[in-house]
Amino acid sequence: MRTLFFLIAILAMLVFSAPAWASLPYYNSDVGYTIWLPKTWSEAAPSSLDRFAGAGRPWPGQDTAPDWKAGYCPSSGGPCSLLVEIKPGRKMQPADISNFNRFLVQSLARSIRNQSRLPGVPRMAFKDATYFSEKKTLRIETLVERGGRSMLSLAYVVYTRKGMLSFLGFVDPDDAQARQTIDKAVLSLYLDDAIRY
Repeated sequence: MRTLFFLIAILAMLVFSAPAWASLPYYNSDVGYTIWLPKTWSEAAPSSLDRFAGAGRPWPGQDTAPDWKAGYCPSSGGPCSLLVEIKPGRKMQPADISNFNRFLVQSLARSIRNQSRLPGVPRMAFKDATYFSEKKTLRIETLVERGGRSMLSLAYVVYTRKGMLSFLGFVDPDDAQARQTIDKAVLSLYLDDAIRY
């Protein structure tokens, strides 16, 4: 009987630790976080991030293009599917976060409505916004249509002691697996003590 319990315990340990074996940690010492990504993903070379300067949109009240600090690609040499930017600022209290989330979502929705009327601008549609309070992370989903092709933009705002980290991922709208992969990666984020809430 003890042998049976021992085998069940070993089997359970193997089953529940399998997801940990399926991913690798990447530590970014410049920013101060560790992120777990699938084994098939790789970190983008810092020099390649400049070509993604046009990816994403300025936040409400921000007129400059993003300054990407890191990028991650689904396969070696492939295009980046997840980009990271630092947005310095103050540490927010829970009420501040709630108010800022509301402001950000409302401003983004208004901006998308206004820009949809402009010629030559990719069509965008606000899809959803979700706040993960235990991770202090806001996820905003928008659908972007350009040249007959649709992409789902997943923007994450991670609140830290020293401001915010912004993660931006792009997936095919019908690719639930890719969306789940990016969700898991960003929500697995572990911040260094110096910036963790």
